Amino acid sequence: MISKYHSSQILFLIAFLLIQVIPIKELNSQDQEKNKQSLQYQEELIFEKIPKWQKLKTNEDSLGKSIIWNKIEIENNEKPNNFVSSNDKDQLVKNNNLKNSFRSSSRNLIYKGYLYPEMSFWIPSSFKHSKRFNYTFTGQILGNPTNKKAEDLCNWREFWEQCSDTQYFFEATPIITKHFSLGVNYSQQESFLRGNKTWQEGGQSLGFQMKTNLNSSQGISIIGNNLFNIYGGGGPNMKYPESGESITADLGRSYLFLYSKAWDLGNYFNSDSPSLINLNLGLGNGRYKSAKEIEKEWVNLGKYEPIFSLGLALNKKISFFTEYAGQYAGVGISVLPFKVPLSATVMLRDFQGSQQGIINCKDGNPENCRATIDGRLVFHF
Repeated sequence: MISKYHSSQILFLIAFLLIQVIPIKELNSQDQEKNKQSLQYQEELIFEKIPKWQKLKTNEDSLGKSIIWNKIEIENNEKPNNFVSSNDKDQLVKNNNLKNSFRSSSRNLIYKGYLYPEMSFWIPSSFKHSKRFNYTFTGQILGNPTNKKAEDLCNWREFWEQCSDTQYFFEATPIITKHFSLGVNYSQQESFLRGNKTWQEGGQSLGFQMKTNLNSSQGISIIGNNLFNIYGGGGPNMKYPESGESITADLGRSYLFLYSKAWDLGNYFNSDSPSLINLNLGLGNGRYKSAKEIEKEWVNLGKYEPIFSLGLALNKKISFFTEYAGQYAGVGISVLPFKVPLSATVMLRDFQGSQQGIINCKDGNPENCRATIDGRLVFHF
């Protein structure tokens, strides 16, 4: 048997444990109650924030009568979750390609919305004409004229009378379709301003230019320059003028068959416009024959010979180029410094040893060439 002493100790221990446990349970129950109340309060707040919806009474019969359901036939196998149709995708791709396609405006390129300076002097670009500009006006001054007897150094009066020549061109492209562009060009040699010459002797003539793109970066063209003289003047076809034969100013009837290729080099020099390379090559006659052929057959039509130009545009502001265009060969620079579509271009040609441009070389000897600079301004609108 357990003694009374030990029994009282056991009872005391049990009582002590009960005293210690009961308050803890009460405390825990209070915390749980508070947490429960807090959760209920949060739920009430969230519930109050939920928008209340109220059913509106409508005239369902009238609405049902006004709705007409038509069956739509689906002719393709597009998946229902394809939110952009194939036609839309094709249009997006097409628009992106058009934006990144090379276009031309005379000898200037247009790419990604930027108008670039000229990439050549005498050889036009073959890319389809841009819809951005339908007209181009060019005014230019040529250095030494095609006269072997002209002096190298001329005073101001002699420069305008016999040591230079001025010309202007007007190009209009009224037809620009999905596949090609077709335009006309008008040329005027202002030699009629010299002496007592008249408009009829000014060398006014018409031509055409048809261009198309093979893809976004390649194009071909057929161009005719100075084919029809408005006043019926000009020099003979495919023969040199005879001694003493009187002719009016002749700009040279020429046909060109050209190919153009351009490359996007990426953005350099902290510029927002890409750097470009442009290659033009093909065949030409008339003034685009070699200088030796011109000596034999004059400047109109005749034998076709290869011509080319290679240009590098650092950005939309400045470009450099070299070209061989028959009787003229040289190097040049073109700038487009302002926001207006006006570019300025100069070309150095007929320098000693150039092997071309012998029209301006004494006695036709390429080692006696008189280097000269041609310059012009080009405005697009």
